[in-house]
Amino acid sequence: MNYLKKMTGGNLMEELLVNIIHYPVYTLGPGKRVGIWLQGCSIRCKGCMSSHTWEFDKNRAIKIEQVTNILKSFGCKRLTISGGEPFDQHVPLQILLSSIRDFFDDILVYTGYTYEYLLNKHKNILKLIDAIVDSPFIKGLESELIWKGSENQRFFLFNKSLSNDYSLWIKKKKERVLQIINQKDKIVIIGIPYQKDAEVFINGEI
Repeated sequence: MNYLKKMTGGNLMEELLVNIIHYPVYTLGPGKRVGIWLQGCSIRCKGCMSSHTWEFDKNRAIKIEQVTNILKSFGCKRLTISGGEPFDQHVPLQILLSSIRDFFDDILVYTGYTYEYLLNKHKNILKLIDAIVDSPFIKGLESELIWKGSENQRFFLFNKSLSNDYSLWIKKKKERVLQIINQKDKIVIIGIPYQKDAEVFINGEI
């Protein structure tokens, strides 16, 4: 992506822009998981609670080899990738996934692009992951389900061996289940709140 290359001035083949990596994550996928949030998003949905991940900040660049080592270091076999927009860094994303595919049993990716778009543009990347939650966040389309921020978003499972785990997870209601962690002197919220609650976080009312 020329836009990303212009913003970072880096080598797309060697680095990823990363916002945070955290373990354990309990709210974005079934079971205990490793979570990585990539930095940079060109979609920029209105009302997004993660607008701090929009900029393609070159100061967030990390060597893919280092990212791989960190993700594997927790010894956890489940991974969730979010953002930002992971597919805005599709070249390094594919390299990362190729390097970790044999280690992780369950890789879930959140994306603002639709499945149909990704199937047309990035089919090879879809082959490296087990499940996606797709489509942009739309303010005003509230959802009761734990895994999506707006009702238009969809879940696709590619690895049918994970059907039992995911069939239970996609039925869960939000019930205000969030993780709130302190990372590098910042409060980070992990999970997907109700939209009315997200507005409280965005407006700094907590």
